[in-house]
Amino acid sequence: MAESDPLIGVVLAGDFQVVRQLGFGGYARVYLAEQLSVGRRQVAVKVLHGMHVDQSGRAAVAALKREAAYLAMLRSPIFPRILRTGVTQDGRPFFAMEFVAGRTLDVLLKERKVFPVDRVVFITEAVCDGLAEMHGRDIVHRDLKTGNIAVEESPPGTWRVRLLDLGSAKPLTEGAAVSTSTARWRPGSPPYLAPESVRDGLFTERSDLYSLAAVAYELLCGVRAVHVKDSSTEAYIAYLRSDQPIPTYRIGTLQPNVPEALEEVIHRALSRDPAARFSSVYHFRKALREAAGTVLGPDPTGAFRVTSPGDSSGPSLVRRVGAALSSLWRRSRGPNRKG
Repeated sequence: MAESDPLIGVVLAGDFQVVRQLGFGGYARVYLAEQLSVGRRQVAVKVLHGMHVDQSGRAAVAALKREAAYLAMLRSPIFPRILRTGVTQDGRPFFAMEFVAGRTLDVLLKERKVFPVDRVVFITEAVCDGLAEMHGRDIVHRDLKTGNIAVEESPPGTWRVRLLDLGSAKPLTEGAAVSTSTARWRPGSPPYLAPESVRDGLFTERSDLYSLAAVAYELLCGVRAVHVKDSSTEAYIAYLRSDQPIPTYRIGTLQPNVPEALEEVIHRALSRDPAARFSSVYHFRKALREAAGTVLGPDPTGAFRVTSPGDSSGPSLVRRVGAALSSLWRRSRGPNRKG
């Protein structure tokens, strides 16, 4: 229970007073905190689970540090800004980042049931922007889902899309493949996993694209692209390993007012065969905009910038930032105090 959490009320790094828990994942908890040096500004703090402090948790520690390094490197406004790293009094690494005050798409779907076409395209294009930067640096997200995409309304009526939780992200060049039999925890969420990720443990730019298309499908139709009876992990995995159709139901069957061209774009991105999908988020975004043009009008920007896939600076920059953050964590074991 949050009330008994020993971190509640603690001031981390002499500046971040923990208020309450916001959520938790496979290797860390996320808390709402107040930054005392900036007028008690609200921030989010991600702290490693206590069970991962010893040597058996080295993979979890590496994942937390890698996420901090990515947030320090990525420049798209869709990602939260990292503010500081440190270590708790009991030796757990943490980092403080910008607090995203909006609500995630899974929460909004419970209220709205479905989203209008223009909002779905707007959200999908915004996530494409963030993925373009990640993929341009040879990083794959590996856990795109409605629960990891948030929408802020500021000012009211104006939406800002945010992409959360890079804890599963990993450099494509450093082993994006995961053993399907030996992994302690498998990245991704079954309703949004690409078939090759379940079947072969492969996570690539095209599996990220599949996951984003699964999100877009769900926003349009109010149901998931892969429909199973009991919604268990086992049922999703069995479906993805089978030869049953994806999506289970065509968009037009559920939402006949969605333009047919837009339906075809999303269905292509959901292809079982990765080679049949779009080759990049740039091409997916371009096709999406063209297909929805009759509803949205022409793209007012007229351009979509993508980091060159040939740019090899990404992974080396991640290593440099990660090394710097590791050094900072080693030096930041000063005393923490109660608020």
